[in-house]
Formats: sequence, structure tokens, C-alpha cells
Amino acid sequence: MKRTPALTTVLFLFSTLFIVGVCVAGGPVSTPTTAKWTGTLYDVGYCAGSTASDPIIHTVNIGKGNSSVMGAATFLFVYCVELNFSTGTGTGTGWGIATTANGDTIRITIPTLTLDLTKTPAEWSETEFIVGGTGKFENAIGTSFSHGTWTSGTDTFPFGTSEYPPLVFMPPQGWVGTSKGEIMF
Repeated sequence: MKRTPALTTVLFLFSTLFIVGVCVAGGPVSTPTTAKWTGTLYDVGYCAGSTASDPIIHTVNIGKGNSSVMGAATFLFVYCVELNFSTGTGTGTGWGIATTANGDTIRITIPTLTLDLTKTPAEWSETEFIVGGTGKFENAIGTSFSHGTWTSGTDTFPFGTSEYPPLVFMPPQGWVGTSKGEIMF
């Protein structure tokens, strides 16, 4: 009779250790993420292949926001955007780095950016692929979709002044937007 409680205890402990081991060794878990961002676009020149009739604008996007996975974060994105003046639209690609308050980073590629300059305010959307990072996000992968609008006022983050930064050839443009996606890390 004494063996039954001992055997039950051993089986219970073995099962618990097995489940804990599988959960710990199970690898990355997909986590939903949402975010709200704001930033400023700085057009700093032209990308390779640009012509006077078919400009491809080199844009630097500096911003900040809050993500359900990253918490408070800042980012730097760089784009090449091809504008179509006859339709009031633009398409582009880019890459970026988002940095959390503790210094962990997420690396992002942007295979698709679209602009609709015919709407007031102008609208934008982009698809993002998470392709790694540092710290907590080392080897992170995922996707997200972001969209938003340009704002009439310009947030001068990170410069804190209404003066144009050096080498900017068009007025800076503020924007707001949201992101929604999945990340595995």
C-alpha cells in the first residue's frame, strides 16, 4: 500500500518535469504585437536610378512610439520612394532599426511602401519583415503591417527645433501611425 502513493508522486513529478522541459525547449513563440508611432520624414536626396522625370526620393524617417512587445522605443528607417506626379502616388522600399529603452534592437526590412498623396491628409502604408535584432530580440523574426497619415504640424523629434537639419532639401513632414503583426523571439 505504501508503494502506490510513492509511485503516484514519482509519476506526477516526472510528468511535471517533462512538460516544463518541453515548454522551455520548445523554441520561440509567436507573439502578437501592436504599436502606435509618430515621427518626421526628412528627404535628404535622391536614390540610385532617379531621374528628373521619375524621381526616387531618399527619405530618412526618425520617430518614437510604444509597442506592446518593445515598450517605449525609437527608430530610424531609410526609404527609397518613387513618386508618380501624374497619379499622386508613391511606392518604395526600405529598412530600419527600432531601439528599446534598454538598448535592445529589432532590424526590419520594408519590401512594400505605398503613398496616396491625393487624400487629405496624405496616407501611407507599409509591410515590414522583422529579420533579427540584439539582446532579447536576437534571431527575432516576424511580420507587421503599418499605416497612418501625414500630419499638418511637424514633430521636430529628435532635433527639437523648427530649423531644418543640414542637407534636407524639402520641408520635414510629420506623421502618425499604427502597426499590427506577429513576432517570434
